[in-house]
Amino acid sequence: MNKFIVRAAAVMAAAAISFSAVSCGSKKDEHEHDHNMVGIDTPDENMGLDDLGYGATQKDDTPENSDVPIGVTYDPRYMTQDEAAKVVDYFYSLSSRDTSRLENALYPPVLELDLGRVDMESSQEFLDEMYDMYKETTGVEFEFTYVLVDDIIEDKEENSSEFAEYDDILKKADPDANVTEKKIFMVNCVYKEKGGTGSKLLRKTSSGEHYLYAAVYTIDGEPYVIA
Repeated sequence: MNKFIVRAAAVMAAAAISFSAVSCGSKKDEHEHDHNMVGIDTPDENMGLDDLGYGATQKDDTPENSDVPIGVTYDPRYMTQDEAAKVVDYFYSLSSRDTSRLENALYPPVLELDLGRVDMESSQEFLDEMYDMYKETTGVEFEFTYVLVDDIIEDKEENSSEFAEYDDILKKADPDANVTEKKIFMVNCVYKEKGGTGSKLLRKTSSGEHYLYAAVYTIDGEPYVIA
C-alpha cells in the first residue's frame, strides 16, 4: 500500500474519532506530475531529500498546534505554513459558511470580482451557493474535517497553460497586482455527514472522482487563494 493511501486512511481514522469547490472545482484527473504523493516510489539510498519529489516529507498542522480550523497535511518543502493556512481557510469556509475565513483566504479584489460575476451582494450569499454545489457532489449535508494537499503544479514554462485561467482572473480583478510567486495545489478533502460518525474522501464519492485545485498566488508578500 503506497505512502499516501496509508496516510489518508490514518487521517480518516483520526477524523472519525475527533472532528475538531467553483473555480477551484475538479479538473481532469488524467493530469500527471513527477512529484505526486500517490505515485511516489521507494527512494534510492543514494538520493538526497532534495532529489525526492512532492510527498517525500510531510507536515501536519492542526487546531492544537497552528492557527487552522481543521487539520492539514502537506509537504513543507513545497508549501509554506502560511500557504497551507490560506488553503485550509478557503475549503473550511465552503463547508462551514464562515465568511471571515473566506475573506481571509481569497485575494480581496478577486472576491469582489467573483461576487460581481454571479450577481451576489455578500460573501454569505456566495458561500451558501457554493455549499449547495458541493452538497450535490457529496449527496449529504456535509462538513470538511481535514485537508490533504496531495501535489503541486509549479510555475514553470511547461505549465503555463495550467496558470492561464488564474492569471486571467487576477488580471481582471487587479491588473497591477504585485505577484512574486504562483503555485497550484492538488487538494483532497476529508468530509463527514453532519451528525454522522464516518469519514469519506471527497475524491471518491457516488458521483465520481473530485480532485480540487487551489491556486495560491503571493501578492505583496502575502499568499492568497485565486478562485
